[in-house]
Order: sequence, then structure tokens, then C-alpha cells
Amino acid sequence: MFNWVDAFVVGNVEGELALAGIGATTSIYNLFVTVITGFTSGISVLAAQQYGMGEEGKLKNILSSFVILLGGIFLIIAAVGILFTRPILTLLDTPANIFSIAREYIQIMFLGIPLLAVYNIYSAVLRGLGDSKAPFLSVLVCSIANVVLDIIFVVVLPFGAAGAAAATVISQIVMTVFIVLYAIKKHHKLRFRLNKEIIQKAIIARGTKYSLPPAVQSGTSIMVS
Repeated sequence: MFNWVDAFVVGNVEGELALAGIGATTSIYNLFVTVITGFTSGISVLAAQQYGMGEEGKLKNILSSFVILLGGIFLIIAAVGILFTRPILTLLDTPANIFSIAREYIQIMFLGIPLLAVYNIYSAVLRGLGDSKAPFLSVLVCSIANVVLDIIFVVVLPFGAAGAAAATVISQIVMTVFIVLYAIKKHHKLRFRLNKEIIQKAIIARGTKYSLPPAVQSGTSIMVS
């Protein structure tokens, strides 16, 4: 919905070149989204197993371990993506007349990738607990915020494709904060503190066993298409 709203608003207000600039980055962004969602689907399986066996104390360890691990990994990936946006777009044969638009758009969108990782980890653990309400509500709030901010940043304030990207990232911040606060308030067992036990290698190894295959499959399908 983020991409569709961005494309619809920018295309109608800014015109074809801005719309093409957004479209040129879709495959890059979707690659990261599908890898994150594929990986966290395995985390959901692990959380459901622990919850089903009555080992609820391990849920916060699953959450903390992968929030730090994936959050850190995708923070680095986002930084690298921002630094190397130009060669990436060049490699994809992005046309010169939309190159600057695509570059500005995807560089801002890269900022939201670590947020997507954190959101999807929380969402996966909550689904493992049988709580699908929180992920739905957070996405609903985020989608509404994205529409409103797109109108403000593109229609009211002429920020173009960059404004649409900023609207998406701000919406992702809202989505992530919402689900984290929900988990803290509704599920005390998911609260964790920053200490030396925040990352547990055994949990990471077990979670990766479930998560890596769907992540690779999802990423490969995007690259092939």
C-alpha cells in the first residue's frame, strides 16, 4: 500500500517522470521487504513453539536477540545502500531523466529499512503468541498516516517523490513505535533490558535455522522476477 499510495499521489501531482523515478526503485526496496518478512516468518514459528511448550520466559530472549541482530544488520545495510545508491541505480540502467528522482527517493526509503526489521520481529513474536490484532492495528495506523503525510508532503508542500518517501519513513516510525508500546503494555513477558544476556547465541542459531530458508527463497523470487 505504501508504494501504491506514493505512486498514485506523486504520479497525479508531479507527473510521469516522478512516477517513473519511484517505479525504478521498486525492485530494490521490495527485495529488502521480502527478505525481512521471509526471515521473520521463521521467528514466528520459533516463538509459537516456545509458547506452545509453556516456555514463555524465552520469548523475550527471542525478541531481544533478533531485534538487536537484525536491527543492527539492516542499519548497516541501509547505510551502505545510501552511500552506494548511485552505482546501484547505474547497475540497474536507470534512465538519466529520472536518475536524480530515483536516487533521492530510495535514499530516504533506505532509512526505514531498519524500522521494518524491528517491526516485523515484534509482529512475528506476537503472532507466535496468537496475537494478530497488534500487527493489523499497527499496519492500519501506519497506512492512514502514510496517506495523510503523502497529501501534506506532496500536494500541500511540493516536495515531490522525496516527500512521498519521507511520508513513508515517518509512517514506519509510527508503526514501529505503536507495536513496541503495545507489546510492552499488553505482554509483560516480552519486556527486556539491555544487559549482557540480551543476545543469546543458541536462540539465534535455532531461529536462523527456521528463518534463513524462507528469507533466501523470498529474496531469490524478487531477483528472478
